[in-house]
Amino acid sequence: MRLSEILKSSLATLRMNGRRTFLTMIGIVIGIAAVITIMSLGNGFQKQTLDELAQDELGRSSQAFYYNPTNMDIDFSSFQPFKNSDLAAIDLIPGVDEVRTAEDIPQQATYMSATFRNITNSYDVALVEESNYTLLVGRNLTIADSQYRQKYAIIDSFAASELFGDPEKALHKSLDLDGSDYTVVGVYDSQAAFTNEDDGMGFGDMGGMYTVMSQVEIPYETFQYYNPQNFYNWEITVFFEAGVNMKTISQQISDYLTQNGSAAEDGSYTYYDSSEMMEQIGNTLSMITLFISAVASISLFIAGVGVMNMMYISVSERTKEIGIRRSLGATRKSIQWQFLLEGIAITTLGGLVGYFAGIGLAFSVSRFLPFSAIVDVQTAMVSVGVSILIGLVFSVFPARAASRKNVVEILR
Repeated sequence: MRLSEILKSSLATLRMNGRRTFLTMIGIVIGIAAVITIMSLGNGFQKQTLDELAQDELGRSSQAFYYNPTNMDIDFSSFQPFKNSDLAAIDLIPGVDEVRTAEDIPQQATYMSATFRNITNSYDVALVEESNYTLLVGRNLTIADSQYRQKYAIIDSFAASELFGDPEKALHKSLDLDGSDYTVVGVYDSQAAFTNEDDGMGFGDMGGMYTVMSQVEIPYETFQYYNPQNFYNWEITVFFEAGVNMKTISQQISDYLTQNGSAAEDGSYTYYDSSEMMEQIGNTLSMITLFISAVASISLFIAGVGVMNMMYISVSERTKEIGIRRSLGATRKSIQWQFLLEGIAITTLGGLVGYFAGIGLAFSVSRFLPFSAIVDVQTAMVSVGVSILIGLVFSVFPARAASRKNVVEILR
């Protein structure tokens, strides 16, 4: 008996028992749909997480390069391990979009020790060009204070009470910040912590999140002038074009700096391969997604047991049919293939329906999430393959039982 005829006979039998076939198929549909939904949402979450970690506001991936001096006799105040010639050479490497030095990314805050007489506390200190607070006493910092490198500071009322006992007593007092004296010119209310994002610090609106307001603010250029060691240009950030191999280009940049860097003789150029870190994070997220999918796939095992149960019932009900077919010349192999194909057909059709149902459910759920579901070809192949495997594994024993029935006993 040809395989095509066996397949037609199997499908015809399934149509005759449509209700039982449908109810058996539901378990496969639910199991595959659950796995596809979880994997699609997991892939979307993984992509968004990696993009947010690895890309800047323009969607570019970046890599930081550092310089570690080994010659301690150099003049650190004027030492520049990344000169313009180095930056220009790196910018010409194919795949590099932009090169920024540490000076291009200004420092906005630091943690400093504040001392007044015998009282010492540590505070978050913001480096600003100017301030715009509603003050309790005094005035705000101005652009002129920063341009002329004035050693002025404004503090919040909480810090003023801790250091001076009263906000009004803090005005015009000298405050030691990490060894440098700054004159307090204003005190702002620490309770007025909700400021807009342009204020630089504070509980500004950051897309629904808030950051802690600084307790001390000083002029940016003043701090830069009196603390040059905090602004050494010993780091650059390289931004890459979309679609390039970041790992390969980073190695090319490292090789160039090691061989031709302006300060290669006085130290070493290093970088931490962020692509490896991203790969590790991606693998971790993938493992989490696979684990949850594995838990959801338990329902597929239960559905497989249901398929086996239905096939055993079908074999029992069709005992006479098996005997008649055997007496007319059907071989054991053809009987076995018929029942095997019936089971595979149920699970394969259920897998296809579950796959498309899972895609629809994933995209419907993603509309309420901050990321979109991602479906790949590999997931589709796995879902169909798993469906066929379930049909094969859970139908082989009922099919074998049907093929081994004794014809004489059936027709007696």
